[in-house]
Amino acid sequence: MGGNMNKDILLHGDVYACLDYLDDDSIAVAITSPPYWKQRDYKFEGQIGQEKTPEEYIGKLVKIFNKLRQKLREDGIFFLNIGDKYLNQYGKSHLLQIPYRLAYHMVKDGWYLEDIIIWYKPNHMPSSAKDRFTNTYEPVLVLAKSRNNIYQNKRPKVVEIPLQQTSWKHTAVYPEKLVWEILKRVELKDEDLILDPFAGTGTTAVVVNKIRDNLYCKKIYSVMIEKGDEFVDIIKERTKIKKVIRVKDVNYEYQPVIDVGLPKDVSPNPILKDKRGEVYIAQDQTEFLSALKGITLDEFKKFHREDALYFFGVKKWDLSSLYYAYTIYQYGYVLRNMLIVSDENSWYPIFMFARDSTRVAYKFYLDRIRIKPKTKEKRKWQEEFIGMKVKDISGKESIEGYVVKVLEKYDDGFPKVVVVQWNGKASIEFVIHPEKEEFLMEGLKFFCPKCYSELTEPYDPIGDNQCLTCGQQLWINLETIPIIQEPKEISEIAKELENNEYHIGQILNIKDLKRKKVSSSSKFLLLERINWGASPGARKLMLGEYFTKMRLYRIDQPFVAQYLTLLRKSKNMSIQDVINKLPKEYYHTASHWFRKDFGGSIPIPQDVELIKAIFDVQNGLLRILKRTALKFQTVKTSIKGKNPGDYIKNGDYIKNDDDLIKFLKLLYIPSNEYITIVAQMEKSKSEEVLKKNRFIIEELTNEGKE
Repeated sequence: MGGNMNKDILLHGDVYACLDYLDDDSIAVAITSPPYWKQRDYKFEGQIGQEKTPEEYIGKLVKIFNKLRQKLREDGIFFLNIGDKYLNQYGKSHLLQIPYRLAYHMVKDGWYLEDIIIWYKPNHMPSSAKDRFTNTYEPVLVLAKSRNNIYQNKRPKVVEIPLQQTSWKHTAVYPEKLVWEILKRVELKDEDLILDPFAGTGTTAVVVNKIRDNLYCKKIYSVMIEKGDEFVDIIKERTKIKKVIRVKDVNYEYQPVIDVGLPKDVSPNPILKDKRGEVYIAQDQTEFLSALKGITLDEFKKFHREDALYFFGVKKWDLSSLYYAYTIYQYGYVLRNMLIVSDENSWYPIFMFARDSTRVAYKFYLDRIRIKPKTKEKRKWQEEFIGMKVKDISGKESIEGYVVKVLEKYDDGFPKVVVVQWNGKASIEFVIHPEKEEFLMEGLKFFCPKCYSELTEPYDPIGDNQCLTCGQQLWINLETIPIIQEPKEISEIAKELENNEYHIGQILNIKDLKRKKVSSSSKFLLLERINWGASPGARKLMLGEYFTKMRLYRIDQPFVAQYLTLLRKSKNMSIQDVINKLPKEYYHTASHWFRKDFGGSIPIPQDVELIKAIFDVQNGLLRILKRTALKFQTVKTSIKGKNPGDYIKNGDYIKNDDDLIKFLKLLYIPSNEYITIVAQMEKSKSEEVLKKNRFIIEELTNEGKE
């Protein structure tokens, strides 16, 4: 390009060709966020991010950034913000660790990694994933051409900056505040050039302009590179850059990166404490890699259940910690999250991973760790729920109805039993309170049929099914199936309904429901006073809130498959014999009821009557499978609380390592153990309140005596 620039410039063209246009050793700071792999298609030829594999994507960026390094001054700094991606290539979706693999290969290519800043986004995008934490942060890699550079490593390692709303047509704009924060970390001088090789809508140039226009700031200038014609127009409008140069594309070759496995010189240290999962936080890199190497041993795999969940962290980490965590897929595991534990001045990673099993899903009870709202919204439940929409998703086809009567409430006024009208029909439905979801949907208890002791695991598809108290082998035949007990809250309602010839979820004609004779002492006498004639226009619309009718209990599919298998064998029937007794539409689905892997399925409630008729059974698990309930769905502040996400800030709800370990263990321990722990915690809280009240009473009493 020749000579030092004294004004802003926009280079319009392919990034590699545009970098070639710049003088070597001319750039003080580069700051950018390239298109993420397979995230968005910008619809122009030669774009970055649409490579076939992540290895090609990383290899291409390594090549481009090698050229960028030539353009940096010897003391220059490169700030690289890049997001991650999941790839469903290994059975379950695997976190690719793209930022840290890229950093690893850039360091191999000659860069120095000075720092990794965590950008936490308080208003992050929500996620529908229920088997992992929601992503709430992105890393900013700080790379240098030499160790003697202008980076000032004194500011916090974590920055909390919300995503910025913009009117510009671009779905991946990083906020101006992030650029401001980054540029505060370098020692700038007049005439310094700030480069953004993937300029997008020109946010970096906007911030550079604001810094330069401030009377007391440095007279710095921006160099923007952008390939997309539409974005070039936006940059010109936003930044008023006058000098725009069109650069002709050039051909260049790059090679996909090749990743390696865990280091061979590391001694494995298998963590063998809990067969259901492990929480292990290493103090340094050596301990961490030894523990990570331990998961490759048969000893580790044999000790743990196939559905176990693991959390391995390291406090004093380096880049290799972040890189090698990705390689566990080579040993039959999937990386699901990289959690960040932070106190602002520093952070460390905790990796959540599980076996890449095609037979069972790992345990992950997200609702247990939701953050409760600080203030509860006061609502008139009775007034709001009449007329609320109900979507029945428990059957083969989804149908809609609406609540016409609340028969019973929880203590806080939330409906407990309601009547739902469905196009001329009606049903009495049990409603799951959002705060009791774990206790109800996971609330089944199982007991040994011989000694009646409670079982921790009702059925283990990959282990030994034996009562630990009396040694009874379980699941051999129908006589050795565990006894099932429903939560008292549900069984009492079910019994009262059945005494009045109703069943939870039973669909009846409205006239049949009104004609039923109920005892005068029953709360369900209120059925006679339902205003069935309410027109749709008279019903209250509940924008964003509704109920779904679904299976009441969460039951593992292998458990159901084993039960149906024993039923089938007790009648000396093959799977084909069962299929032959079903309607034709079941020919391709019924066989899946007997599978104990991810290809299996659980019969829907309306299928249960067919199964009862085939095997001539009425109770047991089939009754449980038929149970349905209404679950509250809302887009408002959830009663259950907020998904905490993959960023954990010390001091919020985690005070120390013990708190963190307990917090993570809540995600996989069995429901009966969790319920016991919560009950103990509630009891402890009550005792604390009681002690406090006693102290206050004693204090007031003493004051009265004085």
